[in-house]
Amino acid sequence: MLTDALLLYLHLSAMLGLAVFLTAKTSLTRVGAVDAALLARLRRLDVWVWGSFAAVLASGLALVFWGVKGPQWLLHNPLLWAKVVLLVLMTAMSWPSTRRLARWELQGRDAAFRAPSSADIKQERRWLMAQSHVMVIIPLLATLMSHGFG
Repeated sequence: MLTDALLLYLHLSAMLGLAVFLTAKTSLTRVGAVDAALLARLRRLDVWVWGSFAAVLASGLALVFWGVKGPQWLLHNPLLWAKVVLLVLMTAMSWPSTRRLARWELQGRDAAFRAPSSADIKQERRWLMAQSHVMVIIPLLATLMSHGFG
């Protein structure tokens, strides 16, 4: 039971970390605010977002194989697969953001930093908000699973 509780704690902490880093990226991505220093900060946050994705996946796999419910119950639960699909969707939605930040960084390596266009910043923020909206469904599914649904 203690192992299961610790695995659940790690999984929840990983999800909270993902929420924190995604929220930080979203709050900093504003028209007129992106300069070279902020871009470097956004790139670091992006690395943390990807690390959080990995932590959510690793802790989730640990729960499946070492948790009390075990793979025989979890792997047949459609809610688990819905959570996996949503996490994969969020991960896929992060890829354009990572590429956009890398492109902005390359453009900013010139002697004079050129801020990204307002349209690019707004598009980046829309992607981040969309990810956040997908993410809020995952805890609902987790709650339903913890109460025996699925």
